[in-house]
Amino acid sequence: MLTIPLTISIKVSYSSEAEKTITVNQLMPATEVTRPISYYENYTGYNADFLDFKVPLPTLTEEQRNNAAMNSYAKDGEDPSVLPYTNFSIVMNRQRQLAYYTVVNINGESAVELARGGDKWYLDARIADSEQIGEELYKRNALDRGHLVRRLDPVWGANAARANEDTFHFTNCSPQHERFNQNEETWLGLENYILHFANRESKKLTVFTGPILNSADPLYKGVRLPLAFWKIVVFTRKSGNLGAAAFVLEQGKLIETLPAVKAMFEPGTYRVTIDNLMERTNLDFAYLKTYETPLSENQLKRSASEQVAVKPDYSNVIL
Repeated sequence: MLTIPLTISIKVSYSSEAEKTITVNQLMPATEVTRPISYYENYTGYNADFLDFKVPLPTLTEEQRNNAAMNSYAKDGEDPSVLPYTNFSIVMNRQRQLAYYTVVNINGESAVELARGGDKWYLDARIADSEQIGEELYKRNALDRGHLVRRLDPVWGANAARANEDTFHFTNCSPQHERFNQNEETWLGLENYILHFANRESKKLTVFTGPILNSADPLYKGVRLPLAFWKIVVFTRKSGNLGAAAFVLEQGKLIETLPAVKAMFEPGTYRVTIDNLMERTNLDFAYLKTYETPLSENQLKRSASEQVAVKPDYSNVIL
């Protein structure tokens, strides 16, 4: 949201004192950019049958369902809590104004390399402006608009250019410290590793992503900043069986550097069990547990509480 500083001078007369001048500094919000509703016509979003196995959306709890932002323009038979884009979909938490999760189909065989132009972010007109965070949060600080669906992940096939544009919706971003978002050992590094894996192997992948939302997340500019994020990568193995690997990435110590914010976690990237992730997000991915890969080469037995730090070169990640 664009804000314009406005200075107002008010002259007030006092009976006992000389005339005084009062200066009031006020921030005036301007309307943020949205696309016309016609832009989203015939969008189908994420395809659950994209892989050789059906990979459905996770089940929300009743509380999460009640708190999901609803697509005012959903057609009959469509789930109004799911916002479809080109090759990906998003379910929003309207109270936190952030995604519960995103999910994208990645096609390494038909990926298109599109250069990144000037960033222009849009509110999604299908849900209320109050249900998504706009530009104001990211002004004059170290916060990046962190893509949840990576910009290049859905950029494949005949609609690659449209998919690229679709990733620049505020529904698809979350506040991330610039040193976390752009770090080859954390967010950017894992995003690159996953996309390179898909492109190198000409693989199709399904990737779920979201912030871990806690009521104790630190408050900044009226917004609670998530201290951690998660991903689940789903793919078909060479054996023909399905594989799934879950990750958690933490940015707590970096968020702590923002004014008036105290964080609680060490930054880092971890392989975790799906049980662990379900406990932290309350999203039900139980159907993927059968296909879960080991946490590391030497970690064939798992428990819900386990996590393994990912090496900077990702050499201990098993996909």
